[in-house]
Amino acid sequence: MKIKAFTLIETILYLALFNVIFFAVITWAIALGQNNKSAEYKNAVEKNSIFVSEHLNDSFKKGVSIDEVNSTLNDPSGKVRVVSATGYLEYQRNNNVLMVTDGTNTSELTDKFVNITNFTVSPVISPPSTIVGAQITITISAIKF
Repeated sequence: MKIKAFTLIETILYLALFNVIFFAVITWAIALGQNNKSAEYKNAVEKNSIFVSEHLNDSFKKGVSIDEVNSTLNDPSGKVRVVSATGYLEYQRNNNVLMVTDGTNTSELTDKFVNITNFTVSPVISPPSTIVGAQITITISAIKF
């Protein structure tokens, strides 16, 4: 009677082949997870930059003037108060978050995935020393990159 079975060498080869395939799949899954997280942060930066840009653009369109007394101009941690017919909106960077105040209510414009590292408002001046606009520089980065 002849018994068919795997030899020890065949078993070791099968286990080694299984380990190579297993580690390749695990490495691929980890890389896929990291790429998804990276895409999520990039998407958050893009979404926040569009939202902040549109919010500022809308405020300046509705605005009548810039309150120079209550604004901090030409400073990376700047603050700008836009006066409109119905009140004012004040934008400022606080703990790497862009905040907006509409008189009494303060809210965050950016979400938890991004940091605002620069919010500089430079006045555009027309003679005779009248602010006719503002150049705003904002640096937005993902919290992980």
